[in-house]
Amino acid sequence: MEINFSDPLWITSQVFAFLALIFSIWSFQVKNKIKMMLLIGLFSMFLAISASFLENYSLGALFGLAAVRNFVFCWLDWRESRGMRVLKWLRYALAAVFAVATVTSTVILVYIIGVRTVGPWLEWLICGTLLGLIVGNILEGTNLMRISFIANRAFNIINHIYFGNVIAVIIAVSAIGSNLVFYAREFAARSKARKQTSGEAKQGQATT
Repeated sequence: MEINFSDPLWITSQVFAFLALIFSIWSFQVKNKIKMMLLIGLFSMFLAISASFLENYSLGALFGLAAVRNFVFCWLDWRESRGMRVLKWLRYALAAVFAVATVTSTVILVYIIGVRTVGPWLEWLICGTLLGLIVGNILEGTNLMRISFIANRAFNIINHIYFGNVIAVIIAVSAIGSNLVFYAREFAARSKARKQTSGEAKQGQATT
């Protein structure tokens, strides 16, 4: 990884990466799926711009698609939360379109155009985790999205180091840590609830 700290393109990429960092950390501290998808969409948009300034066009395209996808599914979920009908087949159709677009962009950029990459193996690993996020968009809850995103961030650490995207590396590490903190909080809350339930049950038995 060679970085020219005075390069205007590198500096610009880091400005957008910093904005992505803010939305990345914020997104994984919320439980509401609609808000989470909106924040991830903004994160993905800024990271796509940052990657493109460093000629990381494959990641730029994938995260550009991810941004659009999250905005679309966020809008669908928002409509449903307001009591407006959203046809179930529409969700599956859109998920299929984004899945095909994600795989197609990887094939075109890596094998036809031949953009600079760490290697096709890493591009397919990143692509696979994004497919997991697409499935997560149409499922209830956020667990699949979180797990897929953790894996995506882990693979992207390699990618960002290769392209010299310093803040993006910090984003990847922070995203993994933020998700682990979220699950630690959830585990602590459930453990506390179980203890309270157990204590109440024992107290009830003692009074009978």
